[in-house]
Amino acid sequence: MTSGIVLFSLLMALSLGVAFAESEVVATENATENATVNETANVTINETVNATINATINNTENVTEAAVAA
Repeated sequence: MTSGIVLFSLLMALSLGVAFAESEVVATENATENATVNETANVTINETVNATINATINNTENVTEAAVAA
């Protein structure tokens, strides 16, 4: 009878250990995925904003140069 209780307690402790370990792995995976998604989004947004700003500046300079030349 006592060995059954000890075995049951051991199995419960092991299952809890596995559950906690899995939750830590999931948390790490989520953090890694979030960081990757954020970095990708930031690069995309920065490239888009920079391209828009550059195009605006170029168009403004072209209009100004054309007005001065006329």
